[in-house]
Amino acid sequence: MKHMTLVTTVVLSGLLALPASAGRGDQSYIDQAVLSICVETAQNDRLGLIKTLRAYSISKENAVTKVVCNAKPLVAFARAEQADKIVRMLAPVEARVKGHVTIQELSAAP
Repeated sequence: MKHMTLVTTVVLSGLLALPASAGRGDQSYIDQAVLSICVETAQNDRLGLIKTLRAYSISKENAVTKVVCNAKPLVAFARAEQADKIVRMLAPVEARVKGHVTIQELSAAP
């Protein structure tokens, strides 16, 4: 595995409910969640990412729209890291969130 340094940026306002033990100003829970998501993405570990999202109660939609790794949105980060499994998993969510519409022509009756 290649050596990497991850810099995470937290853009998670209202995304995570902090546990009762987390005090005011304690960002370690959110930092840990974002770091785990970014590491799983960089390692191209689809199952690990799914487990991490479930563990922190983060939907794929929220991960795609609000998690930033190395100053890039999550899917762009996955593309940059060549994490093809993660990109395949999150690309449909990204398209749905952005409101992309696919128009298919149905064959007309002759």
